[in-house]
Amino acid sequence: MEETATIVAARGFLALIEEGAVPSSRELLRALDELAMAYHQAPEGDPADDDATPPRTDYQERYASLGKRFPDYGYYAVSDPTEPVSEKGMVGDAIDDLADISADLEEVIWRFDNLGPDDAHWHFRFLFEVHWGMHLRELAVYLHANALRASGGIES
Repeated sequence: MEETATIVAARGFLALIEEGAVPSSRELLRALDELAMAYHQAPEGDPADDDATPPRTDYQERYASLGKRFPDYGYYAVSDPTEPVSEKGMVGDAIDDLADISADLEEVIWRFDNLGPDDAHWHFRFLFEVHWGMHLRELAVYLHANALRASGGIES
């Protein structure tokens, strides 16, 4: 079965964060942008009438592995843009973002390999809308700020 652009983007992102040299913030930002574009270009798809369950990797193991690979990434400030401005702060976690995005993409790839492109595309879009899309957006802002700071674009 020929891979779609959606699956190519998902596999590419997973390879980038799990294999080879550790990517720079700019390389990771580009991969996040490619995933966002893949979402906008993905066919609607249709969930399979199959209750097959993809295998799950242990979250703690995934988090620990990504934490070792990206030791400079950590916590960052976030806010809920749908709430009124307040002094109450919230905290994001770049490693958690990577772990959640990668877990959802692994499920999509499993679905592509085992249930076909319609099911994979439907889950790619659905999981983006209800879960990993917010992780992608918040992580992208964090990485963008880090890249600007590293290049001297933002004063410390």
